[in-house]
Amino acid sequence: MKVLLLDAHTVQSLSVARSLKDIGYEVHGFIESKVSYGFVSRYIDYKIICPSLLKESEKYLSFLLDYILYNNIDIIIPLYNDSAEFLSLNKEYIEDNFSVKCAIPSYNTFIKAHDKEKLMLFCEKYGIPHPKTSYISLDNLDSVAKYVGFPALIKPNLSSGSRGIKLVNSLFDVKQELPNIESEFGRSTLQEYIDNSGSYYNVMIYRDRYRKFHESVVLKIMRYFPLKGGTSCYCETINNDFLVEICQKTLNVMDWVGFADFDIMESKSGEYKIIEVNPRVPASIHAAYISGINFPEMMIKDLLKENIPIYNNNVGKSMRFFGLDVLWFIFSSNRFKFKPSWFRLFESRVYYQDGSIYDPIPMVVGILQGVIKYLNPSYRKSKLNK
Repeated sequence: MKVLLLDAHTVQSLSVARSLKDIGYEVHGFIESKVSYGFVSRYIDYKIICPSLLKESEKYLSFLLDYILYNNIDIIIPLYNDSAEFLSLNKEYIEDNFSVKCAIPSYNTFIKAHDKEKLMLFCEKYGIPHPKTSYISLDNLDSVAKYVGFPALIKPNLSSGSRGIKLVNSLFDVKQELPNIESEFGRSTLQEYIDNSGSYYNVMIYRDRYRKFHESVVLKIMRYFPLKGGTSCYCETINNDFLVEICQKTLNVMDWVGFADFDIMESKSGEYKIIEVNPRVPASIHAAYISGINFPEMMIKDLLKENIPIYNNNVGKSMRFFGLDVLWFIFSSNRFKFKPSWFRLFESRVYYQDGSIYDPIPMVVGILQGVIKYLNPSYRKSKLNK
């Protein structure tokens, strides 16, 4: 079985490739930079430098079709928003004309989760807990601000991670920030800011072709970077049946088939609210792997109409994204107060998503990448002022 990973330069490629190697598959990766996690990982068998998807989409499609044809690729798995949207748009054409399966829903389903405005309208329609959210433009500022209130977040409908998200405290802030966000990302919303407990949650879940749910993984994310809201750098796997039920309800009314990844906030009053759904594997996918859950295997077995194995979910594991956790330590005022201690480096239940003793070089490369980025004053300012 030959599996092609798109955006294999990302950190999630390490865990996905390792999961695939564990079950005997051959792993190919499209990589846009040699200075990346995927390019130095030992778990990717064939590392292919490809055209830039964002800058040369037509060239990328042609390159992809030639590659799957001449290398007899069986399965394609996208690892980031850009390649996920691209593959979803081209899924029917690729599957109809090539002997390959794409691990992504069709675009009509995909966009329900990918478009943040559509997702919030969907949640409102079906009574799924979510923050107050509304489309915003310079023409409807007053009415939207009155409905959502301040503080609030300007959020592009289509973006990845925390790109384009800006905290605003007044109409003046919105007028200052919105034009720049719209010019780069397009249509955007104003969303209620949730005064959270300091942690947020991530739920990974799989719904198969028979509309049956399989094992889910719940993460409590306790440290993240940038400090005002960003990517997990320390989390723990937990049990939370209520969060799983919310996510299952959402996927049922969407009639979703495949993998989904939910971000959920808990307010200080104890209310849970869905913030977004990622229709592709997240950077934190390694938390599922260390807990004994092989989501990439689920995807492939389901696509091939084979039985999905039963897994044993071992909760209580801790996972760190060490490159980001170093930055958290440098910039956080809680570096010595945080519990559990940042210095719990080698305990038996602590794992690292950006490398391991079996694949150590990606962690070194990732830390160097982070240092180089934060030496750039404009990049540093953009992250620290979010």
